[in-house]
Amino acid sequence: MIEARAEAAQHLLDRMARGTLGRRDFLKLTAAMGVAALLGPEQTEQAWAAGQTQLANRQTLKDSYDYVVVGAGAAGCIVAARLADAGAEVLLVESGGSDDLPQVTTPGLWFTNIGGPLDWKFRAAPSRDVNGRAVPIAMGRVLGGGTSINAMLWVRGLAQDYDDWARQGGDGWGFSDVLPVFREIEDWEGGANAWRGAGGPLHIRTAHTPHPSAPAFIEAARQMDIPILDDMNGPMRTGAGYVNMSINRDGSRASAARAFLRPALGHANLTLLLDTDAVRLLFTGSRCTGIALHGADGIRSVAARREIIVTAGGIASAKLLLQSGIGDADDARRLGIAPIVNLKGVGHNFQDHPLLFGVTLRYKGKFPPRSMTSDAVEAAALVHSDAGVRSPDVMMVLQQVSVVTPEIRAAFGAPPENGFVISPALVRPTSRGRYQLTSADWRQPGRLDAGFLSTRHDLDATVRCIDLCRDLARQHGFDSVREAEVIPGRSLDQAALRDFARNATISFGHPVGTCKMGTDDMAVVDSTLRVHGVEGLRVCDSSIMPSIVTGPTSAASHMIGAKAAQMILGTA
Repeated sequence: MIEARAEAAQHLLDRMARGTLGRRDFLKLTAAMGVAALLGPEQTEQAWAAGQTQLANRQTLKDSYDYVVVGAGAAGCIVAARLADAGAEVLLVESGGSDDLPQVTTPGLWFTNIGGPLDWKFRAAPSRDVNGRAVPIAMGRVLGGGTSINAMLWVRGLAQDYDDWARQGGDGWGFSDVLPVFREIEDWEGGANAWRGAGGPLHIRTAHTPHPSAPAFIEAARQMDIPILDDMNGPMRTGAGYVNMSINRDGSRASAARAFLRPALGHANLTLLLDTDAVRLLFTGSRCTGIALHGADGIRSVAARREIIVTAGGIASAKLLLQSGIGDADDARRLGIAPIVNLKGVGHNFQDHPLLFGVTLRYKGKFPPRSMTSDAVEAAALVHSDAGVRSPDVMMVLQQVSVVTPEIRAAFGAPPENGFVISPALVRPTSRGRYQLTSADWRQPGRLDAGFLSTRHDLDATVRCIDLCRDLARQHGFDSVREAEVIPGRSLDQAALRDFARNATISFGHPVGTCKMGTDDMAVVDSTLRVHGVEGLRVCDSSIMPSIVTGPTSAASHMIGAKAAQMILGTA
């Protein structure tokens, strides 16, 4: 169980450190909740000083800062904190509000955030490749970004992923370059070794009391001759095991906001500004000199003496560049936007992992409750969809929730309440999409042609993964927890399997690639993450990935932020 009193104490420290809870109310609440004894005077004083600093900084916003960081997700929290640690004056701007909510801090509630008030509720455009469906793309609109609403999966990706980046023009981004960065930010419960780091800001663990479906999954994988891994990141390779999760020792979510940002909020040179939207970047010639922001008091301009750092994520970073005149110049003119730099690649190269909801099983007997200190996604297997595939390209993901898309429900019936899902996921897609503006109005969301299953390769690999998941579900390892396969629950020919894939596909919530790093004509940033053709502007988040990593992208996004901070500070 979550150490409820310890987590309640941390909640109060979070609130006081952000300046939203005064000392008197803090003392009243700690006494009323019985947690005062858990908080040492040093912790309390640090949080109080940080809160007073943030309150004062917000009340006296400046006209200029050394750096303005746009977006407080995985990368933004790290970049802002580390620049402030180094003495720079930093403004960190976030569209969303506070993360001080139980659905954020309690790992077992993460899926209640998807489609809720902390999600941007963005949808891809309807596509015939998914039977005309408009697939939702989950993105966090809250302090911590995706790290505050996601399933906390910590998956680095294959070494090959990063070596591919280096081959695509990302000098210094090969696996040997990024491995030390991963190790530096991790606090892996298994201890440090050649692959893993310990003692870093972000605690990484596996399920301590796994749901019975998780060991059954792993035993079934063993029976399919899939290698069983003690550590799925050390190194990441073909095999099955318990997933790594970014969850604190006390059982609460280890978001980027809590792990990296909160310790820096006491710096007088760091200002956190929530509920504030980025309207457009400001330029003098081809130099980015500031940003227009929209908050409670309307629109105001803030200058950056050194750089603007865009860390708004796989879609919003491209959106900000496009609405500021960085992108295809002809498209900008058609919308009435004055072009600044003709960078045709902005918004192109969109990638995400299609995930299917999914092969659904009825649990045998009473379904045991899910742990609130785990993520209901406790085991997975990274495998090859076909013997001819050089690298593992699909994942079978256990989900201890019973959920399907509306289209699958219509075709196969409602999933059982006491059910769980084995979800096929395509983790090396060849499909590419594009994000475009539909208006010069910054409040309009724009259009994403996501490209899910738009190549025959991706559709075929996904269909093969459905078969693999159904085969896994039939293994004797599941006999103690599986009563029956309910969905699909019957034999499907190849045409029906393709239709199932199109109707079951959702986004894994990993939008990347729209401001890709490289040297070709469609590249947006160079290997130091500076925007081509522009001075004073970098993009430092998942949007810079030339190709998506093999698995969930949160770990890679943290790494990008940490490496970006090193480059900006000249310590890389």
